Amino acid sequence: MGENVQDYVMAYSFTKLEETARTFRRLGEAYDNVADANLGQPGISKQLFLVADVLEECMTMHLQTEEIDRECVRDFSRRCFMCGIRVRNVKCIRKNRGKKELVMQARTVGRNCISAKKLLAPIRAAFGCGYYTQDSNRLIINEEYHQYIFAQEDHFRILSGVARRQKDSSRFNGDNFMISHLDCGKTIVALADGMGSGRRAFIESRMVIELMENCIDAGFEERAALDLINAAYMAGQQGQRTEDGQACTHPVTMDMSVIDCQSGMLHCIKLGAAATFIKRDTCVEIIKSTTLPLGVLEKVDYDCATKKLYDGDYVVMISDGILDNLPGIHKEEQMAEIINNIDIKNPDAMAEEIMSSSLSCNHMKPSDDMTVMVLGLFDTYDK
Repeated sequence: MGENVQDYVMAYSFTKLEETARTFRRLGEAYDNVADANLGQPGISKQLFLVADVLEECMTMHLQTEEIDRECVRDFSRRCFMCGIRVRNVKCIRKNRGKKELVMQARTVGRNCISAKKLLAPIRAAFGCGYYTQDSNRLIINEEYHQYIFAQEDHFRILSGVARRQKDSSRFNGDNFMISHLDCGKTIVALADGMGSGRRAFIESRMVIELMENCIDAGFEERAALDLINAAYMAGQQGQRTEDGQACTHPVTMDMSVIDCQSGMLHCIKLGAAATFIKRDTCVEIIKSTTLPLGVLEKVDYDCATKKLYDGDYVVMISDGILDNLPGIHKEEQMAEIINNIDIKNPDAMAEEIMSSSLSCNHMKPSDDMTVMVLGLFDTYDK
């Protein structure tokens, strides 16, 4: 009975999402027609279409059940029984674009209580990788069957370090950043740099980062989130004029790194941002950007790059203030050499060393607001 009610609620929710998306799309078409007749602003229709796209994407987020080998289930059940636990209805579920979860019902063999963590050893032995218990699980297993959910551990663990400096001893740093670890097994790191320095740059970059964080938490895909943020940011700047009557724009660069902690794949998305560096054992790889920041064009132009990361690799993200301190033209190559010569494993200490090396090239005085983010990737599975 409970499952039927849950199915009805899910179907009702999907129907409402579909209706809402259809409404936003029709509104976008209506504003498009008004804009064609020179009676309105085309930017509004673009925002309505983006909302419709996001809602339709939410409808495609579903759970996929995977078949588990029967021999593997029998082995798991036998190991659990040896620990005094009976299990049934063992299922493997993979979230959309995410990692696996094991769902099962469990009870004790006798009339006693056993910690739910006792299931972790049989799971690792039977399924070949580590899992951890969900916070929603019961802490103990008793003589009655209850549902337990175990999520697959990430293959890679990410450690981060950040170093920051303000220009001219200002209280405000125009760079803002976020580090978000998602349930699907991805880590998203974003660095926004407001135009100039000081309070205004801080407010604008903070707004972009907060919007991005809200979109990611809501489950938006990264590019859809950037499209939506760019449309909202440009709409907020409409009507702003300089003293001589020119349109006033305050672009914000965005540097985003999306790391899949299962596969180790790095996906970089850049909008006018400074270069990103990948430090390996013997070399440093440079990922450059040639696009414009947020708030310049109605249609966002991305620089995207996908790289495979391995155990012990470091991803270094910087704001342009770090490069501004360096002399000459080939600043990215100079920074790559600086990073390659650093023999430090701790991400925090590495970020501070990069910061010091940059400042030493400009008499320890920042040319602009400065931010360094270092992400270290480490294998958590048995080697």
